[in-house]
Amino acid sequence: MTFGDRLPLEQRNNGRSDPIEACVACGEDFGCGNVEGRTSCWCADLPAVMPVDGEGCLCPKCLKAEIARRVGDCFGCGHSKTLKTKTGSAIFLCGRAEKEPSYPRYPALPLRGCPGRTSP
Repeated sequence: MTFGDRLPLEQRNNGRSDPIEACVACGEDFGCGNVEGRTSCWCADLPAVMPVDGEGCLCPKCLKAEIARRVGDCFGCGHSKTLKTKTGSAIFLCGRAEKEPSYPRYPALPLRGCPGRTSP
């Protein structure tokens, strides 16, 4: 399903015109904070590692999976701290690097197979 193939809101949401988006990857309907009238969307709480291409949004499950694919082991690691650059992009600081110099402070992404990865 592509962005242009979506059904009208009323047909996708049992006759209601609630602000629902359809994921461009899996087609699942989900609520978008920007559309729902909030000041920001739920996706603003995730690291900004993906360009917005105008094709539509990803649902929470697909967006988290795509970020994990692009970032690797740093995404969700208990040692990792997400920092924002001046342009709003995300970079990842490895907290373990402060005490163990064998770990890079700012690892090249995607990082795979990190032996120091821990759950948050």
